[in-house]
Amino acid sequence: MKSAPRTAWLFTHPCPAEIFSSFQSIDPRQDLLIAVDGGLAGLRGFPPDLIIGDFDSADPALLQAYPDVPRRAHPARKNETDTELAILWCLEREARQIVILNELGGRFDHALALVQNLDFLIGKGCRGSIESSLQRVFFLEAQNQIEGCRGCLLSLLAWSAEARFGGSSGLEYPLDGIALSPLRPRGMSNRVTSDLASVSLDSGSVLAILTKNI
Repeated sequence: MKSAPRTAWLFTHPCPAEIFSSFQSIDPRQDLLIAVDGGLAGLRGFPPDLIIGDFDSADPALLQAYPDVPRRAHPARKNETDTELAILWCLEREARQIVILNELGGRFDHALALVQNLDFLIGKGCRGSIESSLQRVFFLEAQNQIEGCRGCLLSLLAWSAEARFGGSSGLEYPLDGIALSPLRPRGMSNRVTSDLASVSLDSGSVLAILTKNI
């Protein structure tokens, strides 16, 4: 098993046909690749390091195609979601970053649970994000660099009682001294105007959503 992997990629259901950062960002020699139940169908030729879940959505015939891949089967009646179980497994292996691949076009409760998974990762000192074909979802850190996203929309949603920004660069609407509340979505649809943008967060917790220009 790979030791101290740089990134763990969780292929979940429904898995996108392409991802925000492109599948070329994945290095199967160094990264961990985890097929989470029905996400097994979205591997697109990548060799998984683990298949995990209660297997209520995985194609049985597809499971048989990976006889030598380690498998963690869990009962359908359990407290954790399949994705959470995969995250816990990756944390045990000291993954530095976990990227959840999901199209975000299905059930809203599932998508919101994935966001809660990201919040959980912050408490564990691990970076996390969700990537669909057109979006990247992550929590801001104190200092944030946004590279190669000129033209993308950037929405910022307060996840705490109040969030206050120190400043920004490379955005259509500057964030200097701006405060956000979870009661009013005033951080929607800013636009990245530079190949290298930055956002400084002074206090609070903020969920960021980058959306490719379509």
